[in-house]
Amino acid sequence: MKRIYGRAICVASLVVVSVACKPSVGQPPYLVTDTTLLAAYGSPSEVKPNASVTYSFLLGSPAGTVTDASAFWDVCETPKPPSESNAVASACAQPPDAGATSVGQTFTAAMPSKACQLFGPIAPTPAPGQPAVRPRDPDSTGGYYLPVQLWLPNLLSGPAEGFGFERISCNLANAPASAITDFNGRYQPNVAPGIDHTDVVDASGTRPFESGDGTVQTVNVSAGDSVQIEAALVPGSAETFAYYDATTETVVDQQESLHLSWFVTGGTFEHDRTGVAAGDSSTSTSNRWTAPLQPGTIYLWLVLRDSRGGVATKSYAIAVAP
Repeated sequence: MKRIYGRAICVASLVVVSVACKPSVGQPPYLVTDTTLLAAYGSPSEVKPNASVTYSFLLGSPAGTVTDASAFWDVCETPKPPSESNAVASACAQPPDAGATSVGQTFTAAMPSKACQLFGPIAPTPAPGQPAVRPRDPDSTGGYYLPVQLWLPNLLSGPAEGFGFERISCNLANAPASAITDFNGRYQPNVAPGIDHTDVVDASGTRPFESGDGTVQTVNVSAGDSVQIEAALVPGSAETFAYYDATTETVVDQQESLHLSWFVTGGTFEHDRTGVAAGDSSTSTSNRWTAPLQPGTIYLWLVLRDSRGGVATKSYAIAVAP
């Protein structure tokens, strides 16, 4: 991966698995007042080495979702050195060389054949004359991730950069043979969660967002009103998966947690994020929103993530009436 000059960027942790760069100090994280990268993610959300992945991004602006932006895409194949504390290696956190990348609204690429050695539990072969390199540590769900960079240099508000983190399906390593057999027989790759529908709850009752023109779903809210916005989750979004417990050297079941990031172009939210904890049987998550005092159209984005790196998004509009 050829790199050029250095530049400061926003990089999210592996738990967040995407980037949302916010321009103003002290501004609520949920408030979109400029063109903002809200999510970057791959589909499928977990694959084995050599399998194909298609990457997408969600770009919000005060005028709604930006649908015509093209990004420069690049797969990072440089592991983060132990001496660095960022989510990706500094060698990957530079604007990519346009001649060595793909350009488009989406990007399809194979998971590198050596992904489990570069970013996973298999120790890579050290360079001649160099000491052995220890394998990577998994996250709290036993997962490993490939960083995929996207760079949007031509936005009116200035260039935006970020990373999606694609979960790598690697074989279990450094475990007893019985645990490896058990794990291989039980583990299922992550499937992304989903938002089934979204409702507004106020004094008049529960009202769904509806599609008036066949595209953006909209709901009407009076200026200054405080309403509850509830996202109903697709059944099975919080999957149960096999997890190797290194302390007991056994394979146990875990359930994913879910968290929902809320973004809006106006009004105020009670929370930046809501969600469903692991083991919770809730099938929805909600947030209280207060409409601005001025009438107009407000745009709303929901970014749902599970704890194994799966991402789902929804976009809506709120018509604020006098």
